[in-house]
Amino acid sequence: MSIPSAGSALLAVAVADPGFTPGRHDLGGVIDLLADADEAIAGHAERALLRAGGPAGPALLRRLGESVAPLRARIVRAIGRLAPGDESLRAALIAGLADADPKARRNAIVALGKLADPVASAALADHARVEASVPHLRSLVEALGKCGDVAALAWLDALDHPDPELQRLRARAQLMLRRSLGRDETLADIDDDAVAAAPRPMLATCRPGLEDILCASLDAADGPAVAGPGRVALRSAGPLRRLGQARTLLTLGFRLARVPLRPGPDALVAGLCAALTGAEAQEIFRTWSKGQVRYRLAWARGGHRRSVVWRVAEAVARTQPELVNDPTASPWEVVVDDADGALQVELRPRWHDDRFAYRVGEVPAASHPTIAAAIARLGGVRADDVVWDPFTGSGLELVERGLLGPYARLVGSDLDAKALDTAAANLRSAGLERFELHVADASEFRPPGVTLIVCNPPMGRRVQRGDVGPLLTGFLASAGALLQPGGRLVWISPLPRVTQAAARGAGLVCRRAEPLDMGGFMGQLEVWVRA
Repeated sequence: MSIPSAGSALLAVAVADPGFTPGRHDLGGVIDLLADADEAIAGHAERALLRAGGPAGPALLRRLGESVAPLRARIVRAIGRLAPGDESLRAALIAGLADADPKARRNAIVALGKLADPVASAALADHARVEASVPHLRSLVEALGKCGDVAALAWLDALDHPDPELQRLRARAQLMLRRSLGRDETLADIDDDAVAAAPRPMLATCRPGLEDILCASLDAADGPAVAGPGRVALRSAGPLRRLGQARTLLTLGFRLARVPLRPGPDALVAGLCAALTGAEAQEIFRTWSKGQVRYRLAWARGGHRRSVVWRVAEAVARTQPELVNDPTASPWEVVVDDADGALQVELRPRWHDDRFAYRVGEVPAASHPTIAAAIARLGGVRADDVVWDPFTGSGLELVERGLLGPYARLVGSDLDAKALDTAAANLRSAGLERFELHVADASEFRPPGVTLIVCNPPMGRRVQRGDVGPLLTGFLASAGALLQPGGRLVWISPLPRVTQAAARGAGLVCRRAEPLDMGGFMGQLEVWVRA
């Protein structure tokens, strides 16, 4: 979109159009609009300047020297949003720390805190020592909590002020700064090889519908037992490296004792602090942690509850300073369920999971690797297997079957040549040989000698949108004809009422049919055998 000139009456309308990017001759007029009494117009003008990018910076700097309120503060804010990577704009923000306009000064503080570079941090720390305004001290404390260094932490520790809000912000900034500084100074990791003195109750999770497969994948000595949809209970002393090899596993966790919980955030904060600093959690952390224990809170029923998270982090830090809440670099995830008047806490270690490291490429609607692993496991292993995946995609079913045990040949087909390139890369990354890939229609391709078909076909949602019934029934007719006697078909059907009749009509006998959570919708995991 273009306008006749910077002084045009259409400029105020133009900046509201996300498709309008000011040219150099428009910049002066757009900067004038920053002072408009209508906050909406001023906001549109600021966003238009951001779209203009680099050329807007010098224009803003030229106007800054002669501007007054309210334009001055808004120019500083716009400069702050354009400043990353521009030393002249950063210098203007540093100069703005001494600005006589209080709003401009505050905007300079906020912008420098977001830059998070050593020069900005040093300037903020220097200014903090001479700033007297309580509102500006509050902004400085918040900014230094995000980008400060050791000197900034020393200033925060020494800050003594009667303002309660300033003290609250100071405690939060100290927590954030110690957390970020500690990332470079201490090791925080999971010890995959540690073994507890005695077996502990644990909870393993998988996609709902794969519980029996996960149980069979775990060591029988750990006593795995289905505990609910997508959940398997066990007792194990570790090591996590061994437990984490189960290819249908999603998470492992240690469930702490369930305790009654009174209503309200105060009781929740107290309960979580008691759980995390209690003897049971401390023993788990000591056994399976390397270095500092860092954790993040997650909510079993969704949401963020940031106020509660901050209060828990502060309370735990006062009691156990060695436990550090860190939402970005934590080897421990603390999953909290506070439903039904009780508190259930699960400590989930993020073990070093290299099960699916072979995935060097993805395609849309590809199988989740744990589902591909389940399909391969249900297919079983025969050394003479000729394995066909008629809807290959990224090739995960073929890879998982190849890794499971001996085979004669792996065959993949798909209508998408680029997907087959990805599949080939994944197969090679997994170290597999004796595979061939073909651009072909699943209903027409006839690979010879097939003893096992494994696939996750189109579900009609992300690819092959619409009614996939004719595609799947046509494939089943072909599968029944080419499978060798005793051959197996393992797949997921999005339309079991339609496809089961077609499979029986093709001479196949059903051995398993279980609902499977596909992540937002249900499919049916089925095993068929050629009689």
